[in-house]
Amino acid sequence: RATARLHPLPLLVGALFATYYHLLVAPAPSYYQSLFLSLGSNDTAAAHLRALTVRPHLAGTEANALAADHVVSTLSSLSFPTRVTPYEVLLSYPVGRSLSLSAPGRDATAFALVQDTYPGDPYAAASAEVVPTFLAYAASGSAAAEVVYANYGRREDYAYLASRGVNVTGKVALARYGKVYRGDIVKNARDAGAAAAVIFTDPKDYTPGKAFPDGPWMPPTGVQVGSTFKGVGDPTTPMWASSEGCERVSVAKAMSTHDMPGIPALPVSGRDGEEILRLVGGDVAPEDWQGGDGAPVYRLGPGPAVLNLTYTGNETIATIQNVISVIEGKEEPDRYVILGNHRDAWTFGAADPNSGTAALLELAQRLSKLQNKGWRPRRTIILCNWDAEEYGLIGSTEWVEENRAMLTSRTVAYLNVDVGVSGSGVDASATPQLDELLKQASKKV
Repeated sequence: RATARLHPLPLLVGALFATYYHLLVAPAPSYYQSLFLSLGSNDTAAAHLRALTVRPHLAGTEANALAADHVVSTLSSLSFPTRVTPYEVLLSYPVGRSLSLSAPGRDATAFALVQDTYPGDPYAAASAEVVPTFLAYAASGSAAAEVVYANYGRREDYAYLASRGVNVTGKVALARYGKVYRGDIVKNARDAGAAAAVIFTDPKDYTPGKAFPDGPWMPPTGVQVGSTFKGVGDPTTPMWASSEGCERVSVAKAMSTHDMPGIPALPVSGRDGEEILRLVGGDVAPEDWQGGDGAPVYRLGPGPAVLNLTYTGNETIATIQNVISVIEGKEEPDRYVILGNHRDAWTFGAADPNSGTAALLELAQRLSKLQNKGWRPRRTIILCNWDAEEYGLIGSTEWVEENRAMLTSRTVAYLNVDVGVSGSGVDASATPQLDELLKQASKKV
């Protein structure tokens, strides 16, 4: 993942090409590198980003299929052989959810579980297409029980609760995002005996400055959604590809594995999380379990706050679409450098992943222009636009499982950019073999 300041997409694309260049072609005059950096403009990348993010496009939806069409048409227009590789995989969508809070001497309060739009939001109408906030693959069910506050939901947090004599069994565990994967937060709650889990975005961690739209940080009703599946790939085809007519485990069996959360769970906003914590009693939580300025005192519980949670999910086999495009190498066509980015998003995906998708398409357009001027890559470049990454790296995993033998023998390197632009500065990571190459590439832009 990488981020950039000022005109970020051209800088990112230039950095990517400078990195790829050393992997793809034999040493040559710097003519093509310089030419590449001079081609295109921010306008073309911005146009791609706009086309990809005009609607929310969750995996398995019509909107995401239309986004795939944009990727296909762009790559095909460059005369690169391009194809769609579909897979039938298990995805998860919310059907119904509710959450209410009560305590002795207080009427129950039902949470709206809605993220507010802001006045003048030009995307308010499109926002109506956003899937309601949920945690993918959470178990369907209900729980009504006292609340236990579990900090970040780590194993050590539950060990601390046990040391303080706080019994989690049969309770609703309330934890905050920030230190471990949300799937682990729910799994750890289940392992501790909780009947259900609620995860909130604590303003201490997600709103250190002005909230959107006045600043870049999470607004009070903002909710982080995501998957709770701890595996990778289609849960119904573990270790083999979801090809047409393939053998599958049943949905019930897939949902009962240890990689699934196994209990009902919901994400809530920072505002809702703090409202719950105002009614939680018991011992005061440690200092490093507390919230930020203006937050209520966080206590461990259990109770007297009671949460009544219901979640109904729809786990269904849906079609996803990877887009694969190939630029054949001149000297070593059977050696592959693979460039990847996913397309699906929980909502609009302007940063993750479609700033990366826009960069990938801009890169492809510039490589096409270089080809028209006589350039050929030394090795074959495969451009991959993955689907259903957000659910658990599903599209990429299925493609690798289907092509494992070929990829094992022919792949030289894989480079991935999902978040091409976000915030300020530059952030990249790689295997140690590419550390120095990243430094060299960044100096060129």
